[in-house]
Amino acid sequence: MKTATLLIPLLIAACEKAPPVTDGVVTFVKGSANIEHIESDGSKKTKAARQGDKVFAGDTIVTGEATNVIFQVSGAQMEIQPNTRFVYERAGEDKQVYLQSGNAWTSVSKLGEKAKFTLRTPTTVAGVRGTKFFTTILPGGLTGTCHCEGKISYKNTVSGKEEVNDGDYLMFYRDKKAVKVTLEDIKKLGLPANHNHSELDNGTMGKKNNMTPAQAAKMMALVEQRFAAQK
Repeated sequence: MKTATLLIPLLIAACEKAPPVTDGVVTFVKGSANIEHIESDGSKKTKAARQGDKVFAGDTIVTGEATNVIFQVSGAQMEIQPNTRFVYERAGEDKQVYLQSGNAWTSVSKLGEKAKFTLRTPTTVAGVRGTKFFTTILPGGLTGTCHCEGKISYKNTVSGKEEVNDGDYLMFYRDKKAVKVTLEDIKKLGLPANHNHSELDNGTMGKKNNMTPAQAAKMMALVEQRFAAQK
């Protein structure tokens, strides 16, 4: 009887569900951000994001005005910028994140041989091996990506079209249409042609964005012209 009594706590411990494991972590917070976590019973818990917080698969990082968060996983880090909803959808070797709204600057550099990294938006899916790129979701169903380095295997989930983008240019997607803006296009407009996409003065992802709202509007006017020219 004594042996059976001793075994009962061990059996109970073995049946308990193991705590979730994650490689997602918040390494920097400036401003006001929250982490939304879905419990196993389906309930949602929200807490203020702090440096060192773990981020689990299914968690959403929500940033407010003038807020930036650096989110890091094995082999990649992302600067999540103001007014953004960002979901860590899938962990493990086959990682997936979802930029639901706002902006994210992503650097993927240390994936293993079998590892994958995918960034989704409401209209696109980007498969990445090793690269650095900036993604923005704008009003009117417009998604933009700046290919700063490397290659991205891109799929427009509306049109189903797939392509590999490996040049130094920007791509914009709306519905089934796509528009390319090259560095030469930007220079002709008299705009700064660089890859300064950070919102931070001394961020780990690179230099701060120095494009003014007026300059950004000028570039977007070109984008809209090219969308309008397509049948």
